[in-house]
Amino acid sequence: MKKHLFCLLVTTTLSHSFTAVAGSESSAANINFFATVNSTMLTKGLLDLNIKAAIAQGQKNTPELQKALKDELINRELLAQQAERMDLEKGIDLDDQYTQLRQTLLIQALVEDHFKQFPITDAQLRQEYDRQRKLTGDAASGYQYRISEIIVSNESDAIDLINRVNKGELFGKLAQQYSIVEGAKSNGGQLGWLFPGQLNPELQPLVAKLNKGATYGAPIQVQGGWAIIKLDDKRNYKLPGLEESKAQLRQAFVQQYLIETVKDLRPRAKITQ
Repeated sequence: MKKHLFCLLVTTTLSHSFTAVAGSESSAANINFFATVNSTMLTKGLLDLNIKAAIAQGQKNTPELQKALKDELINRELLAQQAERMDLEKGIDLDDQYTQLRQTLLIQALVEDHFKQFPITDAQLRQEYDRQRKLTGDAASGYQYRISEIIVSNESDAIDLINRVNKGELFGKLAQQYSIVEGAKSNGGQLGWLFPGQLNPELQPLVAKLNKGATYGAPIQVQGGWAIIKLDDKRNYKLPGLEESKAQLRQAFVQQYLIETVKDLRPRAKITQ
């Protein structure tokens, strides 16, 4: 059978909250459950929650899916009970775990409510797809580049740093010491994987000529200073089609909604640290 990777939204500790009533036949009769594991009831609601998560990931609600989920939940309960018998629960802060789970479920409800009122349209998905495609240089395939950079305020300092790199000093250490761009400075100058369209126009043709591990031999004037660039690695990419990208594109809309919501809420909140 195909292996299912399920997003189980609730931990087995939730099912333990029903253990107290497991010994009462009158209470058990009022709870709709699909299995008991050593007298601990696994509720139908728990199963339904995970079926819903699987469907959200694109799986079909089939008898095979339901059986696989039931087996997974039973297995998780068995493992949780074994951990309890070994007295491992003492090392877990359940209050914090419950708090985090509550936050996750409430945020999920917030997202679902928003996009129920304002569904993502095919036109919006197409627009976002086209925007992301432009970042690749509007090509269906090509290279991504993993780049490090140091930005300094004047050309002479940049030339001095290039000479020091060529003599064997570590690029990342020099970036932390001398770069005037805080974001890259704190990460040893690493910018991560970038598409051609995400690079400064001045850097695009230069990066394409570098070999892996090479530092460009001259400083490049960019907005805000002089750049020293190093190509850490490069890899092939193939841009997926619109249909293949829809799930990822929808997630981009979700993330953007959450960012904008937090941006709106923080100034109006009373936060003490």
